[in-house]
Amino acid sequence: MNYALTDFWVKNMNGSTGKCRKIEGGAGAPKGFFSAGVHCGIKAEKKLDLALVFSENPARAAAAFTENRIQAAPVKLTRRNLAGGRCQAVIINSGSANACTGDRGERDSSAMSRAAAAALGIDPELIAVCSTGRIGSFLPLERIKSGIDELATIIRQGGNGEAAKAIMTTDSRAKESAVEFKLGETALRLGGMAKGAGMIYPRLRVNGLNQATMLAFITSDAEVETGLLREMLSRSLEQSFNRITVDGDTSTNDTVILLANGSSGKNIGADDPNRPLFQEALDRVTRELATLIVADGEGASKFIEIEVRGARTAEEARAAAAAVANSSLFKTAVYGENPNWGRIMAALGYSGVEVREENINIYLADIPIIKGGLIADSDPDSVRKRLTENRLHFIIDLGQGEAGERYYTCDLTPDYVQINKL
Repeated sequence: MNYALTDFWVKNMNGSTGKCRKIEGGAGAPKGFFSAGVHCGIKAEKKLDLALVFSENPARAAAAFTENRIQAAPVKLTRRNLAGGRCQAVIINSGSANACTGDRGERDSSAMSRAAAAALGIDPELIAVCSTGRIGSFLPLERIKSGIDELATIIRQGGNGEAAKAIMTTDSRAKESAVEFKLGETALRLGGMAKGAGMIYPRLRVNGLNQATMLAFITSDAEVETGLLREMLSRSLEQSFNRITVDGDTSTNDTVILLANGSSGKNIGADDPNRPLFQEALDRVTRELATLIVADGEGASKFIEIEVRGARTAEEARAAAAAVANSSLFKTAVYGENPNWGRIMAALGYSGVEVREENINIYLADIPIIKGGLIADSDPDSVRKRLTENRLHFIIDLGQGEAGERYYTCDLTPDYVQINKL
């Protein structure tokens, strides 16, 4: 793991953006939310492996789930439970994905929700269940039940701030984000945590709206009607989790849950002039969490931003950016600091977009590398020096229109193979 790479993004999210400022904390930062993590014995080593996020009162809920046609048992249960737009607690285990586990997996997810409901004294239908880890393995249910009881006790004491660590699998560090903004004299907060380092190419859908296992849990103390919450989450996904890839693999377990419990006493309505500020805060949290996932990609040494300009439509820009971001040949060339730009051109050619080769210009930050579809006559030493940096920005101008999109990815290294060969 390249800590300097991740720290770059943490530092760049500090300070203020408009009226929204970064604060310490994660999913437990907003008023009325508590989080905790414990070791219950799913992982053989003494690592945290069970987490709980709890709201002191039932929260409005919006959620997005993987579009993979093979879906884990907890995804199916949580989709049903959150269909009504209410949730009070999320129980998450790491170490086992509880995917491809048949009827037993379904029973185990239901048992987790019932155990959490009993320990917290709430309705089982207000529980969301999420799992991450190895596909095909069964859950050690009795250990999880004991862990849930321990978590409930810790939550009653105010939580322990260890939830983000407890949901990690191949992650090298916890991923959290929180922001605050004011409406009059009242401070509103959004906070979140996420996990993911491999099997990352989220394609998420929010309640019928088009939209590593990647898990993210976002909380707010604002009061927001469920339909509006879903709409804002859908919009936020399109600039964050649906714009990242590590390896092009979409997980069976990808889930994003957004909860708003109203503990601040402030309501955000559809026609509220403060709605854009809430959207800005939500977008900032989701974008930071998404980029932290990419920066912590399995074996990654470089963070790569792919910006496509000059497309005819946003969808064509997205398709072109995704093709380059998912190209193993491009990603290995970046790792090797090899200026083989034909790999970018090839990816654009098979992206499905009707590109014209002679219109394409490509830049590595401010250095031209492709001009009119041909290799640019740029200083080789300047290009090689730029490729040694751990954050790279490629700008691709298709020369066909005004639309643009971005994708975030990382390089593909020998360490990725070592991590995933077992």
